[in-house]
Amino acid sequence: MGAPAGGVKRKPVRRRGGPGRVPCPRPAAMHPFPVPKRQRRGRPARRRLCCVLATLPGWRDWLFSVRSFAAAMLALWLALWLDLPRPYWAVGTVYIVIQPLSGALRAKGLARFLGTLAGGAFAVATVPNLVDTPSLLVAVLALWVAGCTMGSLYDPTPRSYAFRLAGFTAALIAFPSVDAPGAVFDTALARVEEIGLGIACATLADQVFPRPATPVLLARLETWIGGMARFGADALTGRMEESRFIADRRRVARDGAALDVLFEETRYEAAQHRAGLAWVRALRARARTVPAMISAVADRARALRQDAPAARAALAPLLQETAAWLTATADPDSRAAARAAAPALLARLRAAGREAAAAGGDWPGLLREGLLARLDELVETWSQALALEPGAGALAAAPREAAAPVTSGHTDPLLVGLTGLASVLAILACDLAWVATGWPEGGTATMMAAVSTAMFAQLDDPAPAIAKFLGWTSFAAVLAAAYLFAVLPAIDGFPLLAFALAVLYLPFGALHAQPARIGMALPVMVNTVALISLQEVYAAEFAAYVNGALALLAGFAAGLVSTRLVRAFGIEWRLRRLVAADRRDLARLTEGRQADLRRSVAAMLDRFEFLAGRIGSADAETLDVTELAELRAAVNVVRLREAAPRLPPRAREAVEAALAAVAARARDQAAPGAVLARLD
Repeated sequence: MGAPAGGVKRKPVRRRGGPGRVPCPRPAAMHPFPVPKRQRRGRPARRRLCCVLATLPGWRDWLFSVRSFAAAMLALWLALWLDLPRPYWAVGTVYIVIQPLSGALRAKGLARFLGTLAGGAFAVATVPNLVDTPSLLVAVLALWVAGCTMGSLYDPTPRSYAFRLAGFTAALIAFPSVDAPGAVFDTALARVEEIGLGIACATLADQVFPRPATPVLLARLETWIGGMARFGADALTGRMEESRFIADRRRVARDGAALDVLFEETRYEAAQHRAGLAWVRALRARARTVPAMISAVADRARALRQDAPAARAALAPLLQETAAWLTATADPDSRAAARAAAPALLARLRAAGREAAAAGGDWPGLLREGLLARLDELVETWSQALALEPGAGALAAAPREAAAPVTSGHTDPLLVGLTGLASVLAILACDLAWVATGWPEGGTATMMAAVSTAMFAQLDDPAPAIAKFLGWTSFAAVLAAAYLFAVLPAIDGFPLLAFALAVLYLPFGALHAQPARIGMALPVMVNTVALISLQEVYAAEFAAYVNGALALLAGFAAGLVSTRLVRAFGIEWRLRRLVAADRRDLARLTEGRQADLRRSVAAMLDRFEFLAGRIGSADAETLDVTELAELRAAVNVVRLREAAPRLPPRAREAVEAALAAVAARARDQAAPGAVLARLD
């Protein structure tokens, strides 16, 4: 078959997709030969249709929805049978705690129950004793909510949810009990029972359709190991442009941070699923510094290529051999052979390093020696990390690494304080409006202000999430009114009630299974049933309903306004604060005022992984961020401090002067040129 007119060779068009998947058409600009305009008509619509179909819930999402709805209806039926005062709390709890993975469900369920228990106990202890001094009671509750919310920001594990729950649960129980303080214990007990019932039903449904998190964790760990190894191999061979190098490094960091979250959730699974997973944390702890080592090797190789191309060419065989070794570690089938080959590779690298050290010389010689030392460190660290895998012959992980604490180095004390202040302001503002107007539903608005400021406190900028939640809660209020005044009066019996609710809850439950749609689905499912206030006997009054719905929305609106007033700094401000924290840690290490290198490195890595999920190339240039530079400098500073006592007096004085210059630069008290002159 000959070439088409114009001399352009026709190429077969490959369609990607699988059974049940509609392939997206190629844009006209991508075709190897011109396409008549008449044929292009309708293609944007087809592409939009493809995108819509790709985002529709799949069968796993619908199965999750059916499981969630069954658990919610079981909780509702049991709550009605047990004559609990607020059955809708049990239904809402099911949708709040249920998760696609068993470990995440157990973690959230346990945290919710413990937080509810603590918040209920605090309400029972404070309301009867302070009800005669309302201002003091409101102040104590506001400080309690703020304190619990602030405490949750220092714990990056699932336990943080328990802190937030303890805070706003006290508000949910205390404010409605102000007019009847003698019933506060009954209210707290009923909430604990209803929350516990919802958690039990969600857990029971998970037992029927379990999906353990351990296999997912191991699969993602394998993906992360392969991605790290291929990233290092491509960086060493020089096949990566700088933009791709930075993007891949951030991707590896983001995936590693997601592994930490999944590992914490897996710990809550049954013993037979999570047994013997300590090596996962130990491997992550050892391998976290590998991106920094790869960056150090790549920087030295780039500098050597510019200053001494011949020296770089002489090291090319060792770089290629190391890259091939890293590539072999990416494949599980060849990883055992790669581990066995690591000692021989390390011996060759160390022999080359000794030759470079003996040769000494000028700046290119120092670059060559540093490059070989970092290669040695990279191979040793990566091989030691992989040796922790089961069956690798080194199952006994070092206790310090196996029990390594989950750090929260990106937690900013100023941001924590502002978060607490936002909670206090929102609660006090609603309380003042409650007292000034005598609004019967003022307590509802006040407690929802506490909920809104605590629920999204862990986000970088909570205001957009609160606004989205407020918008979908408004939609839920309309749906609840339709149910309450148009649907429920015609229903008699639990089966019909379940069928009526299924019309709404099954499709929204399928959306709830998609992480990108949780912010839309959750407020609708939780607040619709709460606004309906399902009871065993139907009772509804339009004025009371409107009053309660407006109070709910007013509380969230107060939380939104307070958050925007206090925390309206944006992500750029947050990133600048994290960069400044790295430089402060570097300055302390350089000045010898912070001796725990392991803790400092963990905090810096935590900040880097946090930055990697939020910063783009343009942001890095705008903020003057050189990723991992402070971490690498900190490690080198500690090495210098360890070697300084063995140096002659004059050399030791020179090292101290150089370290002082680095500390001044880290504190932005010296110009880069002056620091470089001192180092030279």
